[in-house]
Amino acid sequence: MRKNHKKRFKSITILLALLVLFQGCVVYHKTPTTLEQARQEHIKTKITNTDNETMTYKYITYEEGTFYGVTTRYGKEVKKPLNDEDIVRIITKNKSASTWVTVTVIAGPIIALIIAMIAVPGFGLASAP
Repeated sequence: MRKNHKKRFKSITILLALLVLFQGCVVYHKTPTTLEQARQEHIKTKITNTDNETMTYKYITYEEGTFYGVTTRYGKEVKKPLNDEDIVRIITKNKSASTWVTVTVIAGPIIALIIAMIAVPGFGLASAP
């Protein structure tokens, strides 16, 4: 009886850990955009440079004739100047797809768990005597 509760507790713990991991799931648009469009959208942006390095920014801003990628370090926003000649690809976060992926990843296992608890004898929280 005790082993059964340990297994159930372990599976619930693993499920919750996976849910936390997938909370940060971000989906980006497939179509590249420009720095100006990324600045106007003011959303998470991924930039690939000529060295094939990919940097992710919280958002893009434009000040005094220069574009900046804004990141957060130690709770403070840090602006990094962006050189247009070094940029190969700019893609922005797809808000609707990110939301759907997160909801699906969270709701899918929960629905599967509920179905398993209903359909599989002995799997539910209340065991028959």
